[in-house]
Amino acid sequence: MSGFEINWSSPMGNAKLFNHPLYIKYNNQAFGTLDRTQVQASLAGVMATAGSDEICAYLSWLIRTSLLLEA
Repeated sequence: MSGFEINWSSPMGNAKLFNHPLYIKYNNQAFGTLDRTQVQASLAGVMATAGSDEICAYLSWLIRTSLLLEA
C-alpha cells in the first residue's frame, strides 16, 4: 500500500484488499453516487488492527475523494 495525501494505491493483485467485503461493496460505484455517511459508518465498524490498514486506507480515500466533489 502506498499513498500521498488524497492519492492512494494498492499493490497489483492484492487479494487481501480486493476480496474484502467492504471493497466489494464500494468498488463498482461512481464517486458521485457514494453515500459518504455510509462509507464513514463502514469505516467506523472496521476493527482497529494492523491487519485492517488497507481497507481503512481505501475507505478513507473514498471519503476524502467524495469531499472534493462538494460544491
